[in-house]
Amino acid sequence: MKRSKRERNANTCIALVDIVNAWLQYIGIVILCIMTITVFVAVLSRFFIGISLSWVEESATFAMAWICAIGAGLTARKGGLTTIEIGVMWLPEHIKRVVAVIAALISFVIFTVIIYYGTKMAIVVNSQHATTIPMLTMFWVYIAMPFGVVIMFVNTLIRTIEVIKGGTVK
Repeated sequence: MKRSKRERNANTCIALVDIVNAWLQYIGIVILCIMTITVFVAVLSRFFIGISLSWVEESATFAMAWICAIGAGLTARKGGLTTIEIGVMWLPEHIKRVVAVIAALISFVIFTVIIYYGTKMAIVVNSQHATTIPMLTMFWVYIAMPFGVVIMFVNTLIRTIEVIKGGTVK
């Protein structure tokens, strides 16, 4: 069976998003490992040497913001954030699809608002610096939210395309 050009392009986009998601997952794992090791070393340093590494707590908080943003974006790919299963589990499959598309459209509006205002906020705090890491502007902390929501937007879009094409509604 010959596929249309539109279907091949959609499948290519889906494959590309899945590759980017795999890389983002590895980046999240690396950030988590660095954060864990840093906090562990800081605890040992304070306990055994008596030296407090003041920058570790703040950097761990910033790292956690990025981990949460990336993780939330990746979870959207499997429909894990924007579904209310209890409300639609007894509905017929075709109605589930309609409800899923409507929920996605509402999510896109919310995502757009968060991306817009989150980016605006990140730009506003660009002149502020982290307390214990003065070379780090707060822009890099605040931009984690819109970055994660962009990932959520793209993954929800891909998920919606799959549902429309006949994939399972979750």
